[in-house]
Amino acid sequence: MWCLVLSRIPEFWTRVVIRVDSQHTQSQDVRRYFEWSRNLHLDVIITRHRDEFDGDDMREKSKVFKATRELVRHIKRCRSIRFNVMYSSSLPSILHDFHQETAPHLHTLKLNCKVDDGGSPHRKLVHWSFYAPGLRHLHLDARNFFDVCVDRNNWLRRLHDLKSLSVSRYRHLSGKGIDLYKLLKAIEESPSLVYLELKDLHFSRLRPWTTVNDISIELISMNLEDLSGEVFSEIIGYVDSATDTTRISRCAITTCHHSLISGGVAFHDLSADQDLMIPLAHWRGRTLSLVNCACFHDDFLRDMIDGGPHDQSFACKGVKELYLVNCTKFSPRLLKTMVLKRRKLARRSMFWRHDEETLNWTFPVVAPITLISVEGGPVLSKKDREWFDNNLGSFHWDEQVLHSPFEDSSDSDDDIQGEL
Repeated sequence: MWCLVLSRIPEFWTRVVIRVDSQHTQSQDVRRYFEWSRNLHLDVIITRHRDEFDGDDMREKSKVFKATRELVRHIKRCRSIRFNVMYSSSLPSILHDFHQETAPHLHTLKLNCKVDDGGSPHRKLVHWSFYAPGLRHLHLDARNFFDVCVDRNNWLRRLHDLKSLSVSRYRHLSGKGIDLYKLLKAIEESPSLVYLELKDLHFSRLRPWTTVNDISIELISMNLEDLSGEVFSEIIGYVDSATDTTRISRCAITTCHHSLISGGVAFHDLSADQDLMIPLAHWRGRTLSLVNCACFHDDFLRDMIDGGPHDQSFACKGVKELYLVNCTKFSPRLLKTMVLKRRKLARRSMFWRHDEETLNWTFPVVAPITLISVEGGPVLSKKDREWFDNNLGSFHWDEQVLHSPFEDSSDSDDDIQGEL
């Protein structure tokens, strides 16, 4: 009875969730959902439940294929399309499945997978087309990206409203990687991109990257995850022009040959053998965030205290805001010493009454630390807590460790909770 009643309310069916796991949505139900939405615009999610991204599912590809076939029949009405599946081979091929389709209302297209399990290369189409003029957010696995965005058939050139791009997952079984230069060159041709994400990609050195100097990518924000040291260094050299933030997760940073230049830098899940000072020594940004970073310890604080023979050469000289989450390998007393010294030297060059006044100031020698936020830190004495409270414009310290194991946001989400 309830289904009969709701079937007469097309607004209820504009968000179509199609499961492709052990409790997969039947094809006849999918067809009914699209039919009941009448001619309204659609948000379509083809996904697995968050608890079903482990193990094997040999039938996932066929289930996704059937769901994609139904989706394409209604793609002209779609506002957003999201795939969250286990295998890259299960994802649709934009080159073939969306060829000659028109999606005038589409603003978000996300093709995400947990694992790159390979797949047969697709035959290139000379006159390939997929018309989605309003697309603003594009997330592709690396194989789909290279199919439609590399070389002469670069789809990005035609996406004039595109603001964010994510390319992820390439781990070829033979060890052969993709071409970093071609990927960056294709991204450079995007006319309006402001946010870039590169995740879990394996590259081959098909040419000496360091001799290529004709790439320049202007961004506002960037996210890099699970990249090797050489690749990370090359990308920073070409792409880190961000005026806002750069987030770096589980990348090998110790071999980086370039200094970061973003206004804010966030490191996530770095091991104890990484050296933060290599990319940060000459960094002049304002906000530094460290989450689950065992390499944040007293040696790093000592480097921030050491201004050279005449206190004229400080590492991270512009940092004012420090956010620490689940970092416990440092001494609160040494952190206090670092804050005290840098604030004292800053006051020698400029005077201020309230820390808020200094938000956009540039200090000639070293900036004062004005904000410290610690979640899951070492024990802080009452005396030191009072000192930080009294000397910083903003201060927070919680010793309870946050239990938030890493989960790739693209692998599972709350989309499925809305399914009937």
